[in-house]
Amino acid sequence: MPAKIELELASMVMGPWDNPHVYTLYEGYVLNERHIFIMDEGNLWLRSVHKAPHLDHLYLDGDSGGLIIADEVEGMDTRVQIETIITALTQVNGLQFLLDIIMCTKDLGDINLKLDRLQ
Repeated sequence: MPAKIELELASMVMGPWDNPHVYTLYEGYVLNERHIFIMDEGNLWLRSVHKAPHLDHLYLDGDSGGLIIADEVEGMDTRVQIETIITALTQVNGLQFLLDIIMCTKDLGDINLKLDRLQ
């Protein structure tokens, strides 16, 4: 039986945008205090985050861009969707992930994964 997936319901602040005082607040599920899954316009995103000092359940947008890991998922239970994706991904190896998921993504552009760093 797979291990229970621990997700924290939390909020993430992103911004500022065009104006230095404009920020956006998202609610999502944090995994390992380092990554958050959020819904935005029907897309399920994965982003890196940093814990906000002295505040429970609040995170700041991380140092990298985000990934859309599922699209058109409105109407589904977000937590169940996330747990299903995490469970499925923990059961594949890296090569299988590259071949079956990354290379089969519709409208995929060129990506430089820089896997030479694995040496």
